[in-house]
Amino acid sequence: METDSEADDFFQRWFNHLYQIRRDLRTARYSLGDRQKVQSAVDQSIAHYESYYRVRSEISQFDPVRAFTTPWATSVERGVVFWLAGWRPNTLVHLLYSESSRRFESQLQDLLSGTGSGDLGDLSPTQLKLVDELQRRTIQEEDELELEMSRLHEDLATRFIETGSAELGDAPGRIKDIIARADDLRMRTLHAALKVLCRPIQAVDLLIAAADFEIGIRNFGLKHENEMGGT
Repeated sequence: METDSEADDFFQRWFNHLYQIRRDLRTARYSLGDRQKVQSAVDQSIAHYESYYRVRSEISQFDPVRAFTTPWATSVERGVVFWLAGWRPNTLVHLLYSESSRRFESQLQDLLSGTGSGDLGDLSPTQLKLVDELQRRTIQEEDELELEMSRLHEDLATRFIETGSAELGDAPGRIKDIIARADDLRMRTLHAALKVLCRPIQAVDLLIAAADFEIGIRNFGLKHENEMGGT
């Protein structure tokens, strides 16, 4: 991305295209007999998230602070939802558990009679164990990144107190590293979750839930900004 406006345009198109990604996933969910169609929808969804972090990485190369502050996002996203410039990786695991629980309750009678759906409400004990292990690993890595960010804050504060200097020093480079590691954790968590969800319908259900979450937060943020702008 050569200019800020080009980056802003990309992310606006990215969010707009997310609606199409979600439509394709919903269509694929009811076309499970067409494995190629289902796999294509899953692959497109993953590629869409990868493109976001690839472009953000490009921005981070020359302006880590801008990449971290995500000016293309709404104030609600930045101030309320984001963790280290994006969704918290463990949020995906929470979405998985939440969607699994919702579907499990809605089809409990069928499951008790031995009729499984194969979707997220029908996770096996082995899958649940793997999800639990994924969550534990993810939280541990999140804690490590939070500690690194805390150290950066402390170092900047100490420098200012001791010298009165507002110079960033090595902060931009450290911010760039934190962004890269956080984005890598986000994508690794997604790939690991999809690997656990061995049935195509389970992967589609999770990706739809993730898109719903992203779109819902985005729209709430836009609504909030429109209301504040009109006051």
